[in-house]
Amino acid sequence: MVDNDAFVTPGDKIATEEEFASGDNTFVENGVIYSTIIGRVVKNEGRVGVTNSGREIKIIGRDMLVIGTVTDNMKSVMFVKLDDINIENKDFLALKDGKIVAERPRMGGRSFGGERDRGDRSGGNRFSSGPREEKPCKVGDTILARVLYNDKDSYTLSLRDRETGVIYAKCELCGADLQQKDRGVLACPECGHAENRKISELYNNPGGIKKLFV
Repeated sequence: MVDNDAFVTPGDKIATEEEFASGDNTFVENGVIYSTIIGRVVKNEGRVGVTNSGREIKIIGRDMLVIGTVTDNMKSVMFVKLDDINIENKDFLALKDGKIVAERPRMGGRSFGGERDRGDRSGGNRFSSGPREEKPCKVGDTILARVLYNDKDSYTLSLRDRETGVIYAKCELCGADLQQKDRGVLACPECGHAENRKISELYNNPGGIKKLFV
């Protein structure tokens, strides 16, 4: 059963007829109550319905920007837990997670970030899964990415744009917040350890990131 005031989308299960009577903007199938709109669940006096929240609600799709945390690093794919984005009167809902897939082999190895080259706006940051195993980001990093493909079970993400890449990271040795030292290099102010990344031009700039979604 979905909590009261929870966000739901069309087709989401919100309750059963054993628990509630079907209310506004819902339909019943095999004793299960589903939402017919994007909105918030409202429970009142034994009825459950869905109401438009009065906010602009968008489902994240192809070519949109997303924010997430890298959760796993495999040989040719990195997995990203995507966040819902709630800014002022807008809600961007991520209904599934993302992945960054290595491109097909090129000279010097495979690069991550998506096959589409947007006029080479990557700022010169190139990463491969060759002998050096360089990757654009690491587990635990917060990234800003663009949706390249909206697949059935996940989003395929790109880090090719200048604004996309790592926006927040911690030192793998001491856990301190990393600071940008140079293009493609983050350094720890505590222990001096330096790490390579595909760094967003909006690294550690929440105000600039917010403007992308407002």
